[in-house]
Amino acid sequence: MDRKFNYLVVSDLHLRGGYHDRTEGLYHFDEEFADFLRYYRLNRASTRPWQLVIAGDFIEFLYVTDLPDPADPLLPAATFSEDERRYGPSTEAPKARWKLDLILRNSHPQLLLALARFVAEGNHVVILRGNHDAEMFWPEVQAHFLRLIAEHHPADVGYLAMKQTVAQRVRFAPWFWYVPELFYVEHGCQYDAFCGFEYFLNPVLPAQPAYIERAISDLAARYFGGPMNLIDSMAVENIQSIGEYVAWVVRDNLSILPRTFRCYGQMARRILAKSGPPDPEAERIVRTAQEREQAAVEESFGLRAGTAAALQALHATPVMRSVGATARFLGLDLFAGGGALVAIALLLVLLHPAPLGWLPFVGVAAALCAIVYVGALRIRRMKETGQLRRVAEQVAELFQVPYVLFGHSHQAGIWRLRNGGTYFNIGTWIPSPKDAYFVYFALTGDGPAASVGLWRWNKSKERPEPFAQ
Repeated sequence: MDRKFNYLVVSDLHLRGGYHDRTEGLYHFDEEFADFLRYYRLNRASTRPWQLVIAGDFIEFLYVTDLPDPADPLLPAATFSEDERRYGPSTEAPKARWKLDLILRNSHPQLLLALARFVAEGNHVVILRGNHDAEMFWPEVQAHFLRLIAEHHPADVGYLAMKQTVAQRVRFAPWFWYVPELFYVEHGCQYDAFCGFEYFLNPVLPAQPAYIERAISDLAARYFGGPMNLIDSMAVENIQSIGEYVAWVVRDNLSILPRTFRCYGQMARRILAKSGPPDPEAERIVRTAQEREQAAVEESFGLRAGTAAALQALHATPVMRSVGATARFLGLDLFAGGGALVAIALLLVLLHPAPLGWLPFVGVAAALCAIVYVGALRIRRMKETGQLRRVAEQVAELFQVPYVLFGHSHQAGIWRLRNGGTYFNIGTWIPSPKDAYFVYFALTGDGPAASVGLWRWNKSKERPEPFAQ
């Protein structure tokens, strides 16, 4: 863990691909990513090699809705439930491996070749998991990722040599990446109750450990986002919040309102059926494995005992662990309250039409405005940007590092911490919002001569430029 490297950190590329993925163009950065890596291969800041840290949500597993060919060699004799036939393969290891192969081999060969050339020239890669690529937890999926890089070796490097090089220089970090007295990087989903996992080091369903636990945001994407993408995929993909989506439907797409309500109802029913606390005995087994892995992480980084437990204590309890919290996330209480108010107003007018007149409806309108306001506040609380900044303060103290890095929020920026350190959000490479496009973190040099900061890759000029917040 000494300073053998200079560092590059990227996050949230959300690479997509598939048989019928109409949004793939929004998530295709092979040319830019290859130019980015080529620049840094040819412009080392010193004799040190680069270590590229990919801080989660690198691969977009959530939106693979096609089913494989029955004769596909990666999924021999696989069976699929009614839910999978409608919404896409689930999260078991063999199906996750197939999804990874579908996305990368079919749609991103140039990116794989760029990674192969990068490591062939002596540089290293560390890969973290996020909530959209949680299926990278499975060892066979990780092994397949390494195999794909080796198979896309440069022409002047043989496959066997490339395979050995990849095994030595590409690694998966189970939770976070930490360089003592320098920086800490994690995806950041664990501090978001709508996207995180109760046990990130063992993120399986307690009752069905062959499956990855799904956060409520993932289930909403599966049961609502995916079906709505079939209507206007490019429009939906550029919508950043539930409020924007509602405005998009009401303003320009009233004709799809019935389908929107139908998809919403189906989503709510399916999500509620999966919510609630797990069986205590099944959860005990998962928690024990988590604690065992926490000790292994502490040992691998040379951390004092209890550090991983303290970090785990900062995580947000997933919404799916409470039926009531799940119902509130879905807004079912607000819908029920609004419906009850309208019903009461109608009843009052029918029973006492003369003395009350329009007064009940005026009262209902005011109450509905209050409900909409409460809903807007809930949506605002779902934004995890501020929460990540608060957690960064605690992480900086816990690990005694000057720099804390998260991705996840897609809101790139730089914030000073109370302890004198700095929090960097690495943003995203997806096209919207524009202020987070092709952003990355770079750290080179030592001491007063060190260069630390966020940069933006300028696609047209094929070179970096400082990130302007």
